[in-house]
Amino acid sequence: MDDGESSLTLQRPRRSSFLGARRQLCALALLGLCIHPRQAGAQASPAPSSGSAPATQSAPTGSASDTISPDSLAARLARAEAAIALLRQQLATESQSTVHTRSRLQLELTGRILTNSFLTLGRANTVDVPLSALPPAPSDSDKNAFGVTARQSRLGGVISVTDVLGGLFTGDMEIDFFGGVQNGPGDRRLFPEPRIRTTRARMRWGGTEVMVGMDDPLISQLNPISVAASGVPDFSGSGNLWNWLGQIRVSRDLATTTVGSTPLRWNLAGGIIAPYAGTQYPGEPDVTDAGERSARPAFEARFGTQWGDSALVGATDASMGNGGGEIGVGVHRGWVSDGEGGLITSYALAMDARVSFTERVELRGEAYMGQVLRGLGGGGSGQAFGKPATPADLGPPIRDKAGWAQLNVQLHSSLIGGAGCGIDVVNDEDRPTRRRNSVCAAHLLWRPAEPIVIGFEFRGMSTLFDTGVTGHAQHLNLGLGFEL
Repeated sequence: MDDGESSLTLQRPRRSSFLGARRQLCALALLGLCIHPRQAGAQASPAPSSGSAPATQSAPTGSASDTISPDSLAARLARAEAAIALLRQQLATESQSTVHTRSRLQLELTGRILTNSFLTLGRANTVDVPLSALPPAPSDSDKNAFGVTARQSRLGGVISVTDVLGGLFTGDMEIDFFGGVQNGPGDRRLFPEPRIRTTRARMRWGGTEVMVGMDDPLISQLNPISVAASGVPDFSGSGNLWNWLGQIRVSRDLATTTVGSTPLRWNLAGGIIAPYAGTQYPGEPDVTDAGERSARPAFEARFGTQWGDSALVGATDASMGNGGGEIGVGVHRGWVSDGEGGLITSYALAMDARVSFTERVELRGEAYMGQVLRGLGGGGSGQAFGKPATPADLGPPIRDKAGWAQLNVQLHSSLIGGAGCGIDVVNDEDRPTRRRNSVCAAHLLWRPAEPIVIGFEFRGMSTLFDTGVTGHAQHLNLGLGFEL
């Protein structure tokens, strides 16, 4: 492998492990040397010299139990040798279970390897991770689908280094196998393609942090718990903005205030985000996104507060937060080229919240209102512009109001259950194809023993179209796998 390429090799045992091993070896050696010093002294008694009177034999000062038999000494030495051999084996196992990069930085591997079996009843935009329903089929014989896929499996890695430019550096990356065209042939589920999800490089100095990479929108960083919708998060197209976009972000801890006996930590963040619209204007010559054609970045900001333990252990799409909570308000503004030299504004006002009522019950959710938000991940029920008046027109910008909420309960130390709903309502004046999309889902997530994970989800979808027809679909998903 070339020097410029990254590689993973076995890491040498950590210094703390060696120190502990050395202490144990020294203790065992001292035990062997100090088993019974009197026995060695007795063997070294001097013989009487010639011509002198025989020495008077003194009476033994110790009891019979002070004398250790050769068999007992051999047994103790055998046990000591066995303990040393076991310790060496443990050190070898530890050295094999840790990896580091070529730059000698310790790397922590993460991942969730899942096999998802699904049954979709009714027509949906995609059968393995459906987000909205399609109009009813002319025949009842061709609207259901069953399949098995592993393309929602995820792999990632995290490194953390102290004292970098005077601060703490943390880097992470995560990939899955959900790449490929959603409406491509069926073999995309048989031969899934790798895809980068997120990648973040963070530098933190005290209360200030700078992040560069691909991540969720700053104004919408929560996702529902689900192992059935990982390639595309649950409630996408029905209130959840999630698209992983390139960005540069700066955040600052402002102050801590106390309300009653609860300290609140206030923070402010701002970022420059990739100008992605998820659409192209008619006549685009180079297959370039209309947001990128604006030749200017989008901007986001968020003001929020945290309390309890949420700053240390936050909620993920496969776990509840460790108590506490967080509330934030954010704004987004971007621009999209109309293909005629003009710009169309994309904007949003958003709110997110996660509140733990007890250590076992939490409520999480998001809500927003805005315009041309498909590029942030399913905004406008997956629409950026309405039906155009002419083939050379983009159509009216889609305005919508949307939100989702999910209640989760820690039913057992190894079992999480929950249910939630999301809805996206589009302005009828903007001539949308989908006027409303609503989704409700219930899930169970069971970790019977490490590393096994089992998830079950039922999801119902209802989509209202501009023709007045409403499509309905249901989805059942069973995920079986293991976590790193």
